Amino acid sequence: MERIPQHLIQAIIAVEDSRFYSHFGLDFIGIARALWTDITTMSMAQGGSTLTQQLAKVLFLTSEKTLVRKLKEAVLAINIERRYSKEEILHMYLNQIYLGEGAYGVEAAARTYFARSVFELNLAESAMIAGLPRSPSTYSPIANPDRALVRMRIVLKRLLDEGYITEAKFQDASAGFFLDLAISAGDPAPYFTELVRQQLEKQISPNLLYRGGLRIETTLNRQMQASATNAMQVGLTAYEKRRSEPIDSDPVQMALLALDPASGEIKALIGGRDFFSSPFNRATQAKRQPGSAFKPILYAAALSSGFTPAEIVSDIPQEIFLPGQSDPWVPVNYSGKYSGPVTIRTALEKSLNAASVDLLMRMGYQPVLDTAQKLGITTALKPYPSLALGTFDVTLKEMVSAYGIFSNGGIHAKPKLIRRVLDREGRMIWESPSHLTDVLSPIVAYQMTNLLEGVVQRGTGRRARALGRPTAGKTGTTDDYRDAWFVGYVPGLVSGVWVGYDLPKTLGEGEAGSIAALPIWIEFMKGALKGIPPSDFPVAQGIELAEVDPATGLLAGPLCPDRVVEAFLPGTLPTQQCSPELEKTLTETSPD
Repeated sequence: MERIPQHLIQAIIAVEDSRFYSHFGLDFIGIARALWTDITTMSMAQGGSTLTQQLAKVLFLTSEKTLVRKLKEAVLAINIERRYSKEEILHMYLNQIYLGEGAYGVEAAARTYFARSVFELNLAESAMIAGLPRSPSTYSPIANPDRALVRMRIVLKRLLDEGYITEAKFQDASAGFFLDLAISAGDPAPYFTELVRQQLEKQISPNLLYRGGLRIETTLNRQMQASATNAMQVGLTAYEKRRSEPIDSDPVQMALLALDPASGEIKALIGGRDFFSSPFNRATQAKRQPGSAFKPILYAAALSSGFTPAEIVSDIPQEIFLPGQSDPWVPVNYSGKYSGPVTIRTALEKSLNAASVDLLMRMGYQPVLDTAQKLGITTALKPYPSLALGTFDVTLKEMVSAYGIFSNGGIHAKPKLIRRVLDREGRMIWESPSHLTDVLSPIVAYQMTNLLEGVVQRGTGRRARALGRPTAGKTGTTDDYRDAWFVGYVPGLVSGVWVGYDLPKTLGEGEAGSIAALPIWIEFMKGALKGIPPSDFPVAQGIELAEVDPATGLLAGPLCPDRVVEAFLPGTLPTQQCSPELEKTLTETSPD
């Protein structure tokens, strides 16, 4: 007890139980105030608990908010006060209370947050620790540094009001100049680790989780995570060099997530450029417009609705009048040019906006909304023409998981981080369940893979040919270059990259998904796949393959030299061969 700084003891008392030395375990003034608050707010937000009551709860009771538990707590508190001195109660409390991040007691908290013993803490640091008992996760300086600073200043104000410190000390400490958070930088995947902790706190009691000597087996692949970290550093450095922009208070951010599409196991995860300055996880929490990276969901809906990859759609300017608007909306292609009649394959490979909107209007909104939901998109999408262009917010995790369904033959494996948890004797106490769901026809899934291979071979994702192995994927760019995406896969691994600013603003003219995001994806995949030999995507059973003229969508005849291998549902192959005359007719209908 003599090692604990007096200002830490005073801070705990000031903010948690200002009448600690005058009550006998229960503070009736505090109880009355808390009761009034609960009645007026129609909640059980205020407890009115003394330090002695909190100690009783920690030692003997659960955290449930019931009248019976509160009565037990009161009786125990009175008995503790009868048996122990105030000094002994404080000693027990300060060494037992949970203070977040697995730290029980003030010594553990001091080492967790400041990497030194409790007797070395200054006033501001003590105030920050004293602010934690109310809600350790909410006010954790690791998880929520801004909230922690606000809470610290509240504690300092209580110290001032109670007469423990002077106005000068309050001003100096509340400025936060003395804070020195010592957060370990040795964790190769801090965003991943934090997700694991959050998930296990829902499955396992904190006492067992943090003090039980558990062994947690996760899905993380260290080689892939190292490759993700390297790709982030290389990619963001290249971006900042291109833009000649120094890192400021709102630096460009990125997120990366990679998983095994067959099991859903997350193998690598980057939630931002620096967890310790910004723990907000942009791979799982940030919702941003995916732009053209959403188009594969549109095209999967079309294939599921009876369209074929050789179907002709119109890439022409068209005016669409929306309810409540006098001026029409006209979808514009990235290049500003239009291609006229094109096949679905060409429309996707070239990421033609007008053709995609034409397909949506022909098909209707509901198939796309239903398919997106099946593929795991939780955003409330709206039946607007711009749905085809990815104008509704999604998370990177949702997009990577959705593309994984194409790779996995139409089966959705729910993403997971943890395999199992063992106790100190090696006995399994929790195992992560597998969630596998059939959401797409295997033939449609293969058709999508075949189309997305074309995006890499001939379309907007052709930089990914640098991998030198069968690859499928799609770029995405939003208006004014605010978001850059690439989501792609090889057999056995699907991954995605997002690049942008937290407060949406342009990445700069020309910083499309193929420029800002795709090179990072390539850099990651090269390291992640090191030592793994290339393999082909498996062909779905029952599918019919045929060579098709990419201009007309008809079977490739001897007079049409250009051809691609197209995948069809049985009975949907074109019955007519292409000819120069047909190709000329289509070309003549194209806009200038």
